[in-house]
Amino acid sequence: MISTDEKLNLIKKYLKKKKEENIVELIIRDYNETNFYISLLFNSEIKKFKVLYIPLDVMDTKNIENYTCYQFIQIPLVNYILETIDSSKEKYEDLSVRDKLNKNISSYYIEINTHVGGVDFCFKTTQYLPKEWFFMYEVIMVLFEHIPNIMNELCVELLAVLNNSTSKIEYNSSLIFDLFNDNIENLFQENSVIDGKRYYDDNKVTFLEKVNGKYFAIVNDYIVIVDYNENKKILNLYCDHSCHDYEGQLYAVLKSIIKNKMKPFYKITVAKSADNFWNNTGSFQFYLCYGLKKNNLKVIHASEESLLPLSMVYKGLVKICYDKEEKLKKEVIKHLEKIYSKEEVAKISENIVGELPK
Repeated sequence: MISTDEKLNLIKKYLKKKKEENIVELIIRDYNETNFYISLLFNSEIKKFKVLYIPLDVMDTKNIENYTCYQFIQIPLVNYILETIDSSKEKYEDLSVRDKLNKNISSYYIEINTHVGGVDFCFKTTQYLPKEWFFMYEVIMVLFEHIPNIMNELCVELLAVLNNSTSKIEYNSSLIFDLFNDNIENLFQENSVIDGKRYYDDNKVTFLEKVNGKYFAIVNDYIVIVDYNENKKILNLYCDHSCHDYEGQLYAVLKSIIKNKMKPFYKITVAKSADNFWNNTGSFQFYLCYGLKKNNLKVIHASEESLLPLSMVYKGLVKICYDKEEKLKKEVIKHLEKIYSKEEVAKISENIVGELPK
């Protein structure tokens, strides 16, 4: 079977023969086991701009033209793209801005090549476009508006960070693996399996919950995240980068997921003003909470630990929305009593628990 690299080389020769010049190329490789080629180009024979879309997985090398999908694009949109890329040059001239690949995994590869004003630049990232590439937002949107609608979902995924609908997670590995049928011991070294079994047996997985399609867990006070696509059997694994025994932690979490041993997080809501809670107005931030560290609440922010000072509870900015046995509430009250008077703490305890804002 011909490789993706060979297909891309054939496309390059095909475009040269057709006298079509690339302006912006978007190459997507091994993204949920799919590969695509999208390009804004100029046809010098007919003097027209077009967007080209090729699903690389179904492309037959004998006749590339059978698998090309073209859509003409208006000159004002092209000019807007050219101006956006050219005027943002100072933001991306440094190579470190253009290379945002996750060095741990080779899948979810995204490459953007620009050929504007006689200067070529190559941008590389993993899974999402990073915030540093915000100038690319409209460029990508325009490209996807000129290809089949079936690709809209992928567009949303690529721009998720720029839309603030998710935060980028630097996964340690991405594997093709059937989590509920294959043997997880095959994923790890023998020592890691031994450690992982010990963590599992000793109940070191203190929290485990599936939220927004991902499993979030706490093992030995470290954050572990598992993103599993059950249809395509793709397993993405993350463990806190400060953890030295991340394979053991991951094993324990995977076994807990397989055994369906869920342990819900505490849920807290944070408001900008205490009045927001009383009037149910304004914006709220929701967090998975997993206890206290000194005088702070430990919460998961994206894929990292974040600390919220207990003074926010005192000011009425924090509500506990899920705490089944009131363990968190009792622990918070105990710490507050070291800081404030019993009368103040008693008043705080009356309002510390609340429902999720509607």
